[in-house]
Amino acid sequence: KEISRSKSDSIRVNELQLENERLKKLLSLKDNYQFKTVAAKVIARDPESWSTGIIISKGSGQGLMPGNLVINDEGLVGRIIEVSASASKIMLVNDPDSAVGAFIQRTREEGLVLGTLLGGLVMRYLEKDSDVKAGDIVLASRINQELPPGVLIGTVEALKDGDQGLGKNCLVKTAVNLKRIEEVLVIVGK
Repeated sequence: KEISRSKSDSIRVNELQLENERLKKLLSLKDNYQFKTVAAKVIARDPESWSTGIIISKGSGQGLMPGNLVINDEGLVGRIIEVSASASKIMLVNDPDSAVGAFIQRTREEGLVLGTLLGGLVMRYLEKDSDVKAGDIVLASRINQELPPGVLIGTVEALKDGDQGLGKNCLVKTAVNLKRIEEVLVIVGK
């Protein structure tokens, strides 16, 4: 019994240490921005959109509203779409209904990052002669007034011609591992 209890205690201590490290990163992130934020835990996956939606532990009782953007220490997570008194549903950045103004860090070219039906991201509306390359960093644009400038969205994985050959699109790998989110910061104001 003592060995089993010791193993169980060891697992709990390990889990608490990992949580402590994640929360320290989140607190550090919160201190870096001049925006008002609310920290929350992920409490469930959205059963209607398992791979593109999560539910967090804070809601209107903590000042959250639909439209609030959500980040973590890795980058942009998504946007709140529904709120109750004590929980909120988040549409992740990879949802097909998600769209975020973005720019390529190296070239400063702006475009729109959209979620795809396969759960990925694509950046559209780049010029046909764009100098974008695989590995370029994609950041949230300054036109997203409710986001601190320079929030990481991801990196360019591949390029392809846009619709009717009018420009370029690029596939973007999300900076945030959307399948392993445990804590988030919700941006509630400036």
